Amino acid sequence: MADPGPQAVAARPGLRRLGILPLRVVPGRGNLAIWAFAVACAITQLAVAASLSVTVYRIPLAAALILSLVQAAAIVLALFAPVWATVLALISGSALSGLAVAGPDQPWPIAASTIVAYALVWIGVALRARWWIPVAGWAFSVLVAIMIATESKGDVGSGPVIADLIVFAAVTLVAAAIGAGIRNWSLLRVQLRAERAATAAELARREAVQDKARIARELHDVVAHGMSAIQVRAASARYRMPDLPADAAAEFDEVAATARSAMKEMRVILGLLRDEEGEADHAPQPGLADLPALLARANDLAPVTETGSWQLTAAERSNPLLGLTAYRVVQEGLSNVARHAPGAATEIAWTETPAERGIRIRNAPPTRPIAPRADGGGHGLRGMRERVEAMGGTVAAAVTGDGGYVLQVRIPREEQA
Repeated sequence: MADPGPQAVAARPGLRRLGILPLRVVPGRGNLAIWAFAVACAITQLAVAASLSVTVYRIPLAAALILSLVQAAAIVLALFAPVWATVLALISGSALSGLAVAGPDQPWPIAASTIVAYALVWIGVALRARWWIPVAGWAFSVLVAIMIATESKGDVGSGPVIADLIVFAAVTLVAAAIGAGIRNWSLLRVQLRAERAATAAELARREAVQDKARIARELHDVVAHGMSAIQVRAASARYRMPDLPADAAAEFDEVAATARSAMKEMRVILGLLRDEEGEADHAPQPGLADLPALLARANDLAPVTETGSWQLTAAERSNPLLGLTAYRVVQEGLSNVARHAPGAATEIAWTETPAERGIRIRNAPPTRPIAPRADGGGHGLRGMRERVEAMGGTVAAAVTGDGGYVLQVRIPREEQA
């Protein structure tokens, strides 16, 4: 899972204003290693700071333990609550420095363990929050240390005190800068991954567009040109062959009309494939209103009868998918009759129940032998099945007892789908 960007890391408005990021943006092999490192540092800090505070700086045992525990907790707290970690680090660090007794043999007013604790806290806070939070905490801690140093509690020269303050300010400021640098680097990595993902998606889209354009060219060069040649030859057959029988001439005219219709649909498909954004002009798709013309053309080749009708609701009349599906079912059924049983009588029955609507196409046995097809066919029926199943319907086809063929399509009503 990709790391989230800065805009999606804080759900509460207050955290968004502080720019607090989730731990996932911290680079590394996993959050477990970061937590383990923070806990180890906190335990070590607690042991060292408590012992030094009691033995070297002569702070009361109870106060040393409590303040050291708060200081150690701030190290871990920086990973998930940087603001509270800043507050606790300032309180504990300032209290330990204020309670420490100055001496000539140890750093004062800031102990070495407190410097380390501040550095670890500022790194964690800078990783999680905007830069100004650790910087503000750093500035406040330095100001408090200077105020404590002005009220010396022991025989300590100004030189060691100034050196201690310089080391404290420099080390903690560098720690805050390191944390801010790692944070910015992490955010840049997140942004870079997002840009790479966007670039990969755009390249994939471009490749898909190129594939669509290639398919369109192949369809145009192969299918469309071949269909155009069929249409021209079929339309001109009655003129090229004056002695052509009337029924053969009518069949050639039907072939020409079918080729013209297929070419029109082919142009729509080519337009869709060539449109990069999917905004090609869509030609009107056929529907129930176009069925009479389809049946009239089929009736010129073989008798076609209709029984029953659909009583469409207003929603179904405005649903172009239902009309297109019904048209394609009848078109494919009549095409199968023309291919496998030319001249056979066909009956189209429109049925409906409270739950579904049906189309039943049944044809009589073929009137003459049909040569077997080399490709086996079946693609049209498969496409019809996919179209109907997309609407939640079913398709069944079988050979009848007298050698005919029946196709039964059932489409659920919209309220039953």
